[in-house]
Amino acid sequence: MSRPRRWFAPTVLALVAGGGLTFLTMRQTWGATTLTAEGLPDDELTVTGAEAMPVVSALGLVLLASALALLAGSPRVRRVLGVVVVTVAMSSLAWVAIGSGAAVDSALDDAVRESASFTGTNQPDAADFTPSRLATIAGLAVAALAGAVTVRFAPAWPTMSSRYEAPGARPAETDESDMWKAFDEGRDPTE
Repeated sequence: MSRPRRWFAPTVLALVAGGGLTFLTMRQTWGATTLTAEGLPDDELTVTGAEAMPVVSALGLVLLASALALLAGSPRVRRVLGVVVVTVAMSSLAWVAIGSGAAVDSALDDAVRESASFTGTNQPDAADFTPSRLATIAGLAVAALAGAVTVRFAPAWPTMSSRYEAPGARPAETDESDMWKAFDEGRDPTE
């Protein structure tokens, strides 16, 4: 097996892992605070990544779906897909790394204003941030790496046989003697 072909399965799995980790960690709590008011019950407020940055959660699903496209695509489609994955993952990674703190603070401020314990004068405790944001960044980094490997090695990876293509895209049927000749030569006549 040639060296580039060895990267196919790990790359697909890395794309599934990166997209899945991104999608799952966006559903986790990214920030929490407690709002206290005299005479009112304390209100524990939390914000998930999807509430703070909803687009990134959807991009996690896009990365997951791209793993399926990687399995079924032609070398040219795979290379384009790799470029798209690198672009989406890296821009999302930068967006989460740079802007997630402000996004979480903004979402927590909205949650405070909507709280039954908010009197207009009381302020919440300092926000606690969870490691879920770092896990999201890690998932996006894994997906970006898988996209880069795809761009590099896609032409050398195996593709689906032509039997899965539309009937008009397949070559004309050969007679039975041509099939046996192909077998004798060690070729697969269905490709």
